[in-house]
Amino acid sequence: MWVIIRAVSLLALLRFREKPLGTLRLIATLSTAIVTWLVLSAIASPFLASKAGAALNSELSIANARLQTNAFPLRHIRKLESLPSIASASYFGIASFPCPAAAGTLSVNAYGGSGVTPWLRAEGAHQAQLDSWNATPNGLLVGAEAAQRCGLFAGMQFTPREYLSQREVPLQVVAVLPPGRSGMADRLAYGHYDYFNRVRGDAFADLVLRARIKGTDPSRLDQLAEQIETAFLAEDPPLLATPTSGTESALGRFGQVQSLLWLIMLAIAACTALVFIAVLAHSTILRRPSMAMLQTLGFGRRLQYTAQLLEFGMIALVATGAGICISIFVLATLNPHVSWVLGQLSIQAWALQCLPVGIFLLCVLAMAIPLLQVRTLRPIDHLPR
Repeated sequence: MWVIIRAVSLLALLRFREKPLGTLRLIATLSTAIVTWLVLSAIASPFLASKAGAALNSELSIANARLQTNAFPLRHIRKLESLPSIASASYFGIASFPCPAAAGTLSVNAYGGSGVTPWLRAEGAHQAQLDSWNATPNGLLVGAEAAQRCGLFAGMQFTPREYLSQREVPLQVVAVLPPGRSGMADRLAYGHYDYFNRVRGDAFADLVLRARIKGTDPSRLDQLAEQIETAFLAEDPPLLATPTSGTESALGRFGQVQSLLWLIMLAIAACTALVFIAVLAHSTILRRPSMAMLQTLGFGRRLQYTAQLLEFGMIALVATGAGICISIFVLATLNPHVSWVLGQLSIQAWALQCLPVGIFLLCVLAMAIPLLQVRTLRPIDHLPR
């Protein structure tokens, strides 16, 4: 048995050494296909219906149905939170202040509700920053661009006059959020709704500009939106519930994304299969005289075909390892630029599980012609024709 294994291994190594550049081309072709598959599946994953609940923006946006730029009462939020189909809610009002150390305006979104902490964590806030912010009623989490523009830094305390209410509001910068999020979010600061609701006076009390709602079943957000609009139809004002842009992509367009992903991958898989079929068929035909010579020396058809399978397996193993490593590097490079809309990209388990199936099908297709060549091999084929 060990003699057979050693013979097969030596034959496979011999074929590797015959044309190393051809082998490297096959490895590069297969690894490129694997990188494309893993990266595209990671990018498409937040848009798939089964992944919609984990998408960064899988939420409903709640606004005043009469005029979306107008506020609506806080009591509407309390009614929303009582609905059994609501998993979490976050809401905010806005306040504007002059920058304390430079010309310009500091815009503050004052957030409240059960969904604030997960949302800010997704925006790049660390847990220590969130703990400190939650413990500081007048604390602000400031976007990187806003901090630079207004000369703000962690630990800074100042008392600016709010533009709309004309009241002085004591504020404290708890932390500056890391850059690299969406352009608009980098220009804002985040405060506590309860604090601003209390200090800005009765004229601005208990008003909410927008809310974000997560349902218990993210795949049924359309039905939840209809339920919310129906429940508030007789209220003053009524509410408008629409999926956020990320949710529309995740739930409304997932079929298009899936189709596009499969079309791209089918094209790449077809090209990869054609390359392997052509290269392996051509190399087997060129090797036929040497294979016939080996047959006269006692290396049977089964032994030689097993060596070819081992050669393919080694190519697939090296290409898969290289493809996974390159994919990890590519996703790590993309994350700082796209995480604000797609979340943190990573290699998907289902994509990895599909790789063995794809490589097996490639093996069946690519090794069909070599199998036919080996089955018809005769010792006299080493003679020149």
